[in-house]
Parts: sequence; structure tokens; C-alpha cells
Amino acid sequence: MKPETLNILRSPGGCLPLRIKTESLADGSTVEFLTNDECGVMFPIREGIPVFVETKELIGSNKRYRNIYDRFAPYYDFISRAGLFFMGLSEDAMRKEFLKELEIERGGMVLETSVGTGSNFYHLPRDLRFYGFDLSWGMLRTCRKKMNKLGVAAELFLGEAEHLPFEDEVFDIVYQMGGINFFSDKGKAIKEMVRVAKKGTKIIIMDETEQVARSLERLPGVNAFFKDRDKAIESPLEFIPKEMEDIQVKELFNSQAWFLSFRKPL
Repeated sequence: MKPETLNILRSPGGCLPLRIKTESLADGSTVEFLTNDECGVMFPIREGIPVFVETKELIGSNKRYRNIYDRFAPYYDFISRAGLFFMGLSEDAMRKEFLKELEIERGGMVLETSVGTGSNFYHLPRDLRFYGFDLSWGMLRTCRKKMNKLGVAAELFLGEAEHLPFEDEVFDIVYQMGGINFFSDKGKAIKEMVRVAKKGTKIIIMDETEQVARSLERLPGVNAFFKDRDKAIESPLEFIPKEMEDIQVKELFNSQAWFLSFRKPL
């Protein structure tokens, strides 16, 4: 972990600084943790990825969808392309259309929540500093393999987007593409995105519409994500903090995706 990354990490919820602690095991191997001794919190680092929430600690939609994403992680990219093809969309074209809404500055720090397999990083300038956050261990492992293959350096973290482990106002770019429809608490996740973004940052969020969900819930494989939904999908516009500026809401790709953008005030 880079020193500049450790400097911005905080315990989720408590916003306490963390340090790396190494312990030796009986077999001679070592394990690493992120810890704050004053309050006794300790988070394991597994295969280089800090883990801020364990499966047993999850409830609601987060618990259900972590299991689904973990199960589908090895072939998620194929499923995603198949689902978009079924919708008449090109994955690369869709990602480029979404990402062009970002306000990118050279060398900026980028946070993608629900980073998944990291496909968006491939379409962004390589001089950015990438931070990927996701709830699924399987997706993060797949993301890491892909990033290594593509030569993209990215710091990855596992946890709930409702409790981001970062200091206030550190990221130049913050976005979420997909996944938020399934969050246990969309409003809290959006407030966390706002908290960690620098003042003046434009935040963008996109996910499928109810129209798409009704189509894909009949498609074998993909339907695991959409069947047995508690309620109809709609954009989380109501959860955008009132003090945000330049709020835009629209539908893209023939109403197959809802799109939200807004700016954190200076």
C-alpha cells in the first residue's frame, strides 16, 4: 500500500486514522491489518486488499447481492456484455458515453464505488490515481487480475459504500456506474460519496431502469440480479443532498439507464 493511500484511510463511521500492523503466525507466515489502537478497531488485509466488512456483518440487500456478485464474478464480464447485447447496447460505447461526463484533471485521484471488475478504468487516462471500492470479494479479485493484465495501477478496497473508509474531501473524481439499485441504503451511500469528494467536484451515478430490470429478469443467468425485487427501480434523486448544485437527472440509451449528476458546492 502506498504511503499516500494510508494517509487518507480512516475507520468507517469513526473517521479515525489507521496504521498497518503485521503479526507473525505459528507457521512462520505473516498477516497484515489496518488498525487504530486507541479504539481497538482492526481490519484485515487479504491478498493486498483491505477488508472493511465481513460477510457475517452484512444485512438486507447488501448481504444478498454480495453473494450474487461473488458467485458470478469469474464470468461477470461475459454476462454483462451478453445483457447489454440483449438490450441492443455496446458495452464500450456505453462506458465511454458515461465517463465523458466526468471532469478529469491530470493526475487526479479517482474513486469508483461498485468498481466491479474495473472495466471503466481501462477507458480513463493512465496518469490518474485509481481507487476502486466494492462489496464483493470475488469481483475485486477479478478486478485485480484484469488491472495487472492491462498494466493499470489501482488500489482496491472491500466494504459497504454506505461506510467509505476515507478521509473527508480527498477525491477529485467520484462516480458510480451500476450496482446502486441494489444497495441497502442508497441515501447514505450518496452522502458518503459527497463526503469524500473535494469541494466543487462533479459526481455522477448511473444504473438500469425498471424497464431493463423487467426485460432481464427473464434472461437466464442475468435474471439472478433482477428477480424477486422488493420494489420497482427508480433513480435516487430524492437522496441527493439539497445543498448540491447543478443537479441533473435524465434517462440514457433509449430509457434503459437513469443518470444523475450533481456538484458539491465550493
